[in-house]
Amino acid sequence: MSDSKRLTLSEWFHQETKYDRRTINLLPRPDFDGQPMPWKQWHSRHPVDLVPYLPFEDFPLGPAEDQEPLDPRSLGDEVRAISRTLFFTCGATGFQQTPEGTQIFRAAPSAGALYPTEVMVVLREIEGLKNGLYAYSVPHHQLVLLYEGVEMEEVAAACWDDPAFEEAKMCVVLTGLWQRSRWRYHDRAYRRILLDTGHVLGNLVHAAGHEGYQAKVRTRFIDSRLQSLLFLDDEEEGALALVPLVPWQSAGVEIRHEESTLEVRSSSATPLAAPPAEDPIVALQRAGELLDDSAAKALAMKPALEEEGHTVFPLKGTMADLSGEFCSISVQRRSTRQFTGASIEAKDLGRVLDFSHRFMRAESTQLLGAGPLLDVHCITQRVKGIDSGHWQYCCEKHQLFLRKAGDHRRSLQEYCLGQDLAGDAAAAVIYTAPLADAVRLLGDRLYRDLHLDSGFLGHQINLACMRLNAGVSGIAGFFDDSLGEFLGLPEGHIVTYITLIGDPMPGG
Repeated sequence: MSDSKRLTLSEWFHQETKYDRRTINLLPRPDFDGQPMPWKQWHSRHPVDLVPYLPFEDFPLGPAEDQEPLDPRSLGDEVRAISRTLFFTCGATGFQQTPEGTQIFRAAPSAGALYPTEVMVVLREIEGLKNGLYAYSVPHHQLVLLYEGVEMEEVAAACWDDPAFEEAKMCVVLTGLWQRSRWRYHDRAYRRILLDTGHVLGNLVHAAGHEGYQAKVRTRFIDSRLQSLLFLDDEEEGALALVPLVPWQSAGVEIRHEESTLEVRSSSATPLAAPPAEDPIVALQRAGELLDDSAAKALAMKPALEEEGHTVFPLKGTMADLSGEFCSISVQRRSTRQFTGASIEAKDLGRVLDFSHRFMRAESTQLLGAGPLLDVHCITQRVKGIDSGHWQYCCEKHQLFLRKAGDHRRSLQEYCLGQDLAGDAAAAVIYTAPLADAVRLLGDRLYRDLHLDSGFLGHQINLACMRLNAGVSGIAGFFDDSLGEFLGLPEGHIVTYITLIGDPMPGG
């Protein structure tokens, strides 16, 4: 078989991790007795206690009895920003008593509440703190010094000396722990880990901005350098994102201009002669590694959809920002478990789509690594003023283009593994991408970005819905080929993520 007809590792992995009606019941049942802890057990005699900086009284978390935290009076003002940024990004915002103990829920949603994304911070020149790599301990809301002497310049070197690090005293590091999600979702866990990390990034850009910092998201770096710097074993854990935090007054603005292309570093994309012998998740993570000499290639912006031959619905509702409500939204956010089946207003759907996809528009702040490749589909089921059907959303024109008219509630429910939530939703937003062509152009690294970006955008939908008191829930489990066929996807295109929107059931 010629190389042009062989699957790349990304294509093979995606094919192998698809859900299908005929085989889904053959997957091994999760071993709940073998479930890993949803956080690493960090401990220090003298941690950096971040609780005093939170805007709450009687917060239930804090130091353990045998800890003596550093005196807050000896620490720089940046610690307040670190505390609030981390808390509203992925801190413990909810507690539930179970027979097994207290379950902690966090600011960013996670499939199955497994929270496979770990958070570390590289700090430099913070008064009272040593330069180095710190772990974020969720159960105590504190920082624990892991390795003194890990310098920001070394992190920047792993990003080809990116100037974004020059003014940064703080850099958030996000990693994924494979087994924390795989014990339940098998190899498809890799998709979910990337989506969950996208959710965390989706909070981080707002949390940092609320504290006066611009989050400069970097998902491309020299993997071997960064893994070594963080002392990570890539068979268990992989680096997924670096986010230097730069004060707004010195940050500058990184934007895409309308006629420009997005320059991205590309990895290799070797056609497979046979399935990999190693663990599939580890194999794909390694296949996407970037090297010191990885070249940058141009990722062209897609042209706006053309109106000719399509029924077009111009959306009127817009939402520029969260009106200073991000922190309260982050604390209150929970995924909706049940919709009432009632309708939502067309203007509210417009507001959600406008807010969530402004990062995809020309002249937007550059945060997405593969955003221009994503297509945005919208299934309207109960939206007042908009006919039921399958639409495609054009973010540049803020319009819906009709692809298939009709009531698709039962079909969507079936594609979403039979979940009532999908049938009762008022609308669904679905992301798709041309995996085969894109990977052959930009390499297997692109698989990460497509899912990280889908999670990031899906979480913007979460935040916008919470702002409007609408119900919302992400769906990462679906019958891939059936849904792709319904959407009319060409061969080689994939579905990456679904977000359901609707009227929430009280208490649901």
